[in-house]
Amino acid sequence: MAGSEAFSCRLAAIVFDRDQDPDAPLAAFLAGEAARGHTIAGWLQQREPVENCACADYSLISLTTGERLTVMQDLGREATGCRLDPGAIAVAARELGTALARRPALLVANRFGKLEVEGGGMVAEIGEAVAEGAALIVCVPLRFLGAWNAFAAGLDAQLPPRREAIEAWWASVAPRRASAA
Repeated sequence: MAGSEAFSCRLAAIVFDRDQDPDAPLAAFLAGEAARGHTIAGWLQQREPVENCACADYSLISLTTGERLTVMQDLGREATGCRLDPGAIAVAARELGTALARRPALLVANRFGKLEVEGGGMVAEIGEAVAEGAALIVCVPLRFLGAWNAFAAGLDAQLPPRREAIEAWWASVAPRRASAA
């Protein structure tokens, strides 16, 4: 993976392949950091199997409110197109932008996926967070790594989907707490 072991990048990409789950280690990491008092905002993806289907539905869980946002459209049984709902992603992107203004310790931008590759989705909010120096983590499917690398321009730390890797990155960029005098 690109990036230094002594991470200095405030932008992290959890790079994963189709047979890997980046969400479980990310969720475990986020729960631990929230328990330590760090403010975290953004979205975590949750996969929900669909009955009698090899596919799945996906929701985003707000790390601020706990709200669930369904991001898949029902296009009917015979549909073969992408079921991702751009309108739902726009709602999530707007909340991510609002969260950035509140200056959380860490922002989570669910995925850099098809919409972001095409210049939409949360790409503007990710760029704004980087420009403002915010700590931000995003999951990047391996199939979109080339587009991500073009977008991130080497300003990221690329991590495997393992909690230990996420924690090592965070230890290098997390806000330091003032010690008592």
